Amino acid sequence: MRPIFTSAPPGFKITYLFLLLFVGVIAAGILTRLLMMMPGMGDAGETMPIYLSSALQSVFAIALPAYLVVAFTDARPARYLKTGNNGKMVREIAFALLAFCVSYPFASYLSRWNSGMELPEWMSGVEQTMRSMEDAAMETTGLLLSGRTIGALLLNLVIVAAMAAISEELFFRGALQQFLMEKFRNGHAAIWLTALLFSMVHFQFYGFLPRLFLGAMLGYLFLYTRNLWMPIIFHFVNNATVILLNFFWGDSEWFVRLDELPLTLPYLAAAIASALVTFLLFSIYVKRDRKTAPMAEVISTR
Repeated sequence: MRPIFTSAPPGFKITYLFLLLFVGVIAAGILTRLLMMMPGMGDAGETMPIYLSSALQSVFAIALPAYLVVAFTDARPARYLKTGNNGKMVREIAFALLAFCVSYPFASYLSRWNSGMELPEWMSGVEQTMRSMEDAAMETTGLLLSGRTIGALLLNLVIVAAMAAISEELFFRGALQQFLMEKFRNGHAAIWLTALLFSMVHFQFYGFLPRLFLGAMLGYLFLYTRNLWMPIIFHFVNNATVILLNFFWGDSEWFVRLDELPLTLPYLAAAIASALVTFLLFSIYVKRDRKTAPMAEVISTR
């Protein structure tokens, strides 16, 4: 695709990114209704509209807007989005998976703490509304995860884990974060602002903090590896872990108790240790990457 707006400023790109997002949401909604009117679709079960809507929104409202805005403004969209093989895939994948493992306790603690937050009495109406939205979202998630067939597992892994990870990373890290970096000239500001928007658009207050942390982790993975596949892999593993745990051990007593863990001092200590180890892991990776970068540049010019 030939770029139309080659000299477009970052604000223009961000505006069109969200404009196309809005159009895509409407288009996905219309397509979902039309497809559900086809013969036999009404008997496909109550989860079919959810899967169909999720898949269409991933494509038309999230992935396609990101690609189109980049393609309209850059002659080589794949290079801009950093979806190629940079020759360090094995090391970067290992780093992404290790980052997921060491950061998980901190994310888990944030999730438990955030879910138990209570607003002041004078905001009881707001809290009730947010609780209702949270309950509705949890009901939908629970419905999708309730399937116990291999088909349901594969659908969840493809649509809820893989498609969501690819589309959301294209939109938030590949497009939005880089547009914000162009605007503010500050990687940290771009990462945290993108993470904030990433958490806000999910409209789940009682999952806001862990999702904000997840967005920051994904942003830093993208910033330091300069490879969009790394946040995609991290995001997929994060989603797939929940799906697999629910599928194989959803009815187990130990798994049910995980959602009821009290916020004890040892739990807090484990969370702090997890945060420190995560920070250390990123620091080590950045230092090693800076040492090997000059050599890699020499090799690539031969």
